[in-house]
Amino acid sequence: MLMSRSVKWLPGVLIAATAICVVAVVFMAAHRPDTGEDEQEAVKTPSHVAVQNGRTVISLDAQTQAREGIQVAPVTETSMRTQLHGTALLLPVTALATLRNSYVAAAAKLQRAQVDVDLSRQQYERIKTLYEQNQNMSLKAMQDAQAVYRNQQAQLNADEADAKLQLDVVGQQWGATIKRWVASSNPVLEAVLEQRYFLAQVVFPPGEVAEPPAALSLMSPGNQLVRARLVSPLPQVNPQIQGISFIYLAPSHAGMAAGMNLAVLLPVGQPLRGSVVPASAVVWWQGKAWAYQATSPGGFTRREVPTGNPVRGGYFVPGATFAPGTKLVTAGAQALLSEEFRSQVQQED
Repeated sequence: MLMSRSVKWLPGVLIAATAICVVAVVFMAAHRPDTGEDEQEAVKTPSHVAVQNGRTVISLDAQTQAREGIQVAPVTETSMRTQLHGTALLLPVTALATLRNSYVAAAAKLQRAQVDVDLSRQQYERIKTLYEQNQNMSLKAMQDAQAVYRNQQAQLNADEADAKLQLDVVGQQWGATIKRWVASSNPVLEAVLEQRYFLAQVVFPPGEVAEPPAALSLMSPGNQLVRARLVSPLPQVNPQIQGISFIYLAPSHAGMAAGMNLAVLLPVGQPLRGSVVPASAVVWWQGKAWAYQATSPGGFTRREVPTGNPVRGGYFVPGATFAPGTKLVTAGAQALLSEEFRSQVQQED
């Protein structure tokens, strides 16, 4: 009898226990933290960026630095004279090639005319001598030979004037030196026409240069200094560059092309002390140059680099902006820049 009564209560107990379990599960789910957000946070890479004394510092351990190829080197102290900045335009030489070809054609015609004159003069002199010696040469034959000679001489004079005119046009547009190059078929002219060398039209700031220097430096597109030497004043005026112009001859470098504007660097004034920031240390962001300084073991801070005084292999920074011995990242700076701004993006998310 007791056993049958227990069996009757058993289903009720099971139902009650099930209800209690359901309530407990719902209660725990309502009060449990959002695991989705935790998992999202967990997959984020820990930030290596912090702000210390108002400066953003990137901290990387030795293993991470090695993996990113980060290398550090101190800047060296040096001296440099103040650079006067000018403008240079690499001149197209298509018009010069056309003028040279016109002169070559005129010179060849002049040579042929000279040969014709020599032959006609010899013929005229021979017939004249025979006529004067009564050796079967008529007056008419002598007069015909004389007319041919005079016509050839007139043609020679015209060809001489044409060749001279062609040279004068070269001189009017390109100056006396290049005029001599054309007249003598100078090898430098061939190098210019083949773009192994460039002719650069240089204009100096008004009142800054009393006499054009015999040599100066041009900044190539790859931030390499190209040495250029003075050729002559430039008689023509380019509408893109106003002012007194001079022609300089510069060897071709990667990226240089006719019609390109380049910066001119001319040392003036007294030497200044400073340091050189290597080009390998510079990264560009928002149109400005930056370098990462090693401020502590494993700590790096981004600093702006003045680029007003480019030199071979980097940028000269006068004064103590980058004091001698300042350690800069010379390899892997781009990885630090990416790390810095990746951290900012994560913070915004």
